[in-house]
Amino acid sequence: MSRRLALALIAAVPLGAPAAIVHAATLPFATGKLSIGGEAFSPAEVMDARALPDINGKVGIMLTLTPEAAKRLEGISGALVGKPLLIALDGKTLAAELVRKPIRDGVIELPGRWSLTDGEALVRRISGRDP
Repeated sequence: MSRRLALALIAAVPLGAPAAIVHAATLPFATGKLSIGGEAFSPAEVMDARALPDINGKVGIMLTLTPEAAKRLEGISGALVGKPLLIALDGKTLAAELVRKPIRDGVIELPGRWSLTDGEALVRRISGRDP
């Protein structure tokens, strides 16, 4: 790639632009099929995904959705108050947490169940990017 083309590509994405504007074709990692409450969410709808160690040495996952996806999640979680919200990747359940109130901020925290290596691999499969 020429230096001029590389600079043009860098200039095309403004600093501080949300990660969601990155198209799936340009994601550095292969992604899986994320399902939240039975509805599919694309990697472009995941603004941030992180593997976070907890006090017990296990690693949980925090997903932050784009504003549009957060609105969808609010509707889904609102309909499931008092019931479990199933979160799955490629058809395998990651979590099924009881919904106490609608999730309005677009942030989902999955409790620590993984090693750091496994947690980071999962967030790469969810978002297509490094945590």
